[in-house]
Amino acid sequence: MQVAARRKANPPPIATMRRLLMTICFLAALSASHAQRQSQVELFCGVDLFYRDVNFMRLYDVLVNITPAVKWHMGRDWMFTAQGCIPVVDYGYGKVNKKVRMNMGVISKQLHLGANQHFKFSGGFFSQQRYGLDARWMFPINSWLMVQARAGYTGFWQMVGDATIEKPDCFTGTLGANVFLKKWNTEARLSGGRYIYEDYGVEAEVFRHFAHCSVGMFGRLHEKRTSYIQTPHSFSGGFKVVIMIPPYKKSQKKFVVRPASNFRTSYIAQSDEMSMYSYATDPEENARTNSIDVAWGTGTIDR
Repeated sequence: MQVAARRKANPPPIATMRRLLMTICFLAALSASHAQRQSQVELFCGVDLFYRDVNFMRLYDVLVNITPAVKWHMGRDWMFTAQGCIPVVDYGYGKVNKKVRMNMGVISKQLHLGANQHFKFSGGFFSQQRYGLDARWMFPINSWLMVQARAGYTGFWQMVGDATIEKPDCFTGTLGANVFLKKWNTEARLSGGRYIYEDYGVEAEVFRHFAHCSVGMFGRLHEKRTSYIQTPHSFSGGFKVVIMIPPYKKSQKKFVVRPASNFRTSYIAQSDEMSMYSYATDPEENARTNSIDVAWGTGTIDR
């Protein structure tokens, strides 16, 4: 695996982040001025567990992080969310992962145009150490078929000691279709596009949904080599498990303290840790829950 990085002379990464933060604060203030009275603040916390078998000196490298977060539902489908990261166990993952840091800071707006057109626009600092803008679209054609798309313009930044390394900004985009068989609570998905390391790929997934749990298998076909990655494999696959954590129903209180909404784990055979990687704009984003509030698929199971 090879990673290519270069410094940008103009604008510097810190200046870029400052401008983006100012934009986020302006949008937050603007949205708050138009917020409804039914606003809500949610405080929650989760735990991240990472492990890998790549070191001959020990069986596994292990990383455990505590991830406190907040969601501010400002009304009219505006939301601000932020998540921090507090490392508590680190064996083999390096100095970067030992720092207390911010994982995410995002402001988003959903638009629901009638019963079939649903959009979500997000800006800020996303997961995978990306910052930028993201747009999503969902179009439920009927009770069993939905098409969706996503487009993003992001930059990658990573703190290494006291230095900042930034990769060039990148356009990403995916297009896919979902088929939901309600009689068996089974969902099939097919999607493909361009991902954050400028690689192209296609993914097929099949999920069996239960009352508060989803289990799925997936396969991926992707490029072996791009400007930033090199892998001996063009195919990978594995499984995903998403378990929802109580309370299952959303509280109507104005201030809520709760655990993270879900626990998820996955296994990827022949993974190189970079092929077909995307970013999340919500700290609780997962393979079970629709990324937009749409009453389709699991959006009808959880209601």
